[in-house]
Amino acid sequence: MAEVEKEFFSQVTALNQDAGIQQQVVDPGNARYEIRVARGPVLEKAAVMTAITRVEEPPFVRGLRWNRFFELAVHPKTPRVGMLHATFVVQVASDGSSSIGGTIDMMRSAQDPADLAWFRAGRDAVFVRHGIDPAKYVVGGCGKPNEGAWKWHRPSTCTGASIFGTQLEVNEKNFDFVAEVFRNGMEQYFDLVRRRWQEPWGPAELEAQQFMRRRWLEDQLFWDLLSRKFVPYEAWAAANAPPEVRF
Repeated sequence: MAEVEKEFFSQVTALNQDAGIQQQVVDPGNARYEIRVARGPVLEKAAVMTAITRVEEPPFVRGLRWNRFFELAVHPKTPRVGMLHATFVVQVASDGSSSIGGTIDMMRSAQDPADLAWFRAGRDAVFVRHGIDPAKYVVGGCGKPNEGAWKWHRPSTCTGASIFGTQLEVNEKNFDFVAEVFRNGMEQYFDLVRRRWQEPWGPAELEAQQFMRRRWLEDQLFWDLLSRKFVPYEAWAAANAPPEVRF
């Protein structure tokens, strides 16, 4: 993941023409969260958060023997590309069982449908290379209306993958699979930003972005289990909260 982070900030620096990174540590006791954030005119906020947890709270937090959590979040200025959110986690529990998982998804803003199809095709190609059906790992909540239990759920584009809760044990084969899904999605995302950041937009596109950013914040406050119950506000907000939210 150190190589992925190096590539991540190299891409961010190239787009923003600024290598500045703000660093912060949040340690409430249940884990140590290290956050690194870059800001600029093209990518208004781009962050990496790594965490090492010290307690187990099943079903999601189970790595008392050994664990690493890695998160990327990107908020571009252009509404023609949605927010990127990606996570990668490896855990070995106190009972010796292990799990590996991750997510990658682009939130819905004012994207061209062709861009979404291209992003989805890139994801599917990775799955095919590993002999896995992409439909098995469709992002949770994809296509569901924002009502009932899903009222505050984030506005997904259904272009990513959710590889949590699938009982993938930690081994080289599974690590390579999840790592490639994660890294390929990140690289595709930066390609998309480079193609779209200079295109003009108007009030309708900006309104779509504002809704996306507000709904992402609402998701983290009211829906996402980890941000509500485990990861402190000071950590997740520093890493993935939008640079600006309008109500």
